[in-house]
Amino acid sequence: MKIPIILFYLLSLFLIYGCGTGLGEWSISSLYAQKIEGTSKILYKYDAWGGRDSNANGFIILDSTESFKIDLPNELPFYNLSEIPNKINIEGVTHDCYNSCGDDYYKSTPIFKVMKTENDINNDINIITRIYQYRGYSEKTNGLERYVFESFKETRDSLFFFDLNDVESMNGQHLDELKVKKGEIYLIENKNHEIEKISIIEIKLANKTKELIHDRNVFLTPKYKTKSSQFSERGIFRPVKIPHK
Repeated sequence: MKIPIILFYLLSLFLIYGCGTGLGEWSISSLYAQKIEGTSKILYKYDAWGGRDSNANGFIILDSTESFKIDLPNELPFYNLSEIPNKINIEGVTHDCYNSCGDDYYKSTPIFKVMKTENDINNDINIITRIYQYRGYSEKTNGLERYVFESFKETRDSLFFFDLNDVESMNGQHLDELKVKKGEIYLIENKNHEIEKISIIEIKLANKTKELIHDRNVFLTPKYKTKSSQFSERGIFRPVKIPHK
């Protein structure tokens, strides 16, 4: 007997969002938080696993008085931040096919301009999502960079790292200075709040046209002992103790 299509979707939603055991239960593998300047709101980035190897990951806004919980319907609709979140706007980027997925990938022409911009409201904040063509997005994604740095300084919108060495490659590159935009920076620390690594995702868009310039991924390791308290809260995610049921 065939299941009516509407019943099929209802059953699927029950399995994904329902309470109880199975897909309704999530085990959180990572959880980071960034205070949204000028508000009592917190932006969380999480990764979680459920029954049958289902994965949920993304961004969600909660008030500082609320305990963290996974709320899939209110997950923000983008993959990465493109600007520092503030009380007015949170801006992010994602991609869609636009005839460039699968077998069509190499038949398509890469497009780097914004294909579509969507606006929404979440917790009284404007959510701006810019959607790019899949091929154009993938061709602007750089490989992972890894460096050990000697020192750093911070401005309101950027971090500057100095005397960096790539110690993992055969022909390791040296950089006198690396500047990265704040927004999606993750501090990975030990139990003493000392930095073990800094994970950076930098989405750079053209100021006026918002054309995609690059998607940069960098892992940085401090050469000397560095405390997470040496960094401000603006545009920076910190680890959160994972809640247990």
